[in-house]
Amino acid sequence: MTVTVEIIDNRALNLLSDMEHLDLIKVNVLNKTASNPNPYTHFAGALKLSEKQYEYYQKILRDGRGEWDRNIF
Repeated sequence: MTVTVEIIDNRALNLLSDMEHLDLIKVNVLNKTASNPNPYTHFAGALKLSEKQYEYYQKILRDGRGEWDRNIF
């Protein structure tokens, strides 16, 4: 049986290591960041927009970012 576990606290890694030494489990460490240095690459092209839709989307983003600089006081 294979189970994927996300380590939240390093103490859990120590527990897993202890269980491995007792031959209860086998730990396979997968380093996702090494295989994909930029975690955002899988989002490229995810919206599948036409050129017109893409330009409109970019305009909305630029306008929204411009609001951040506006003094509202």
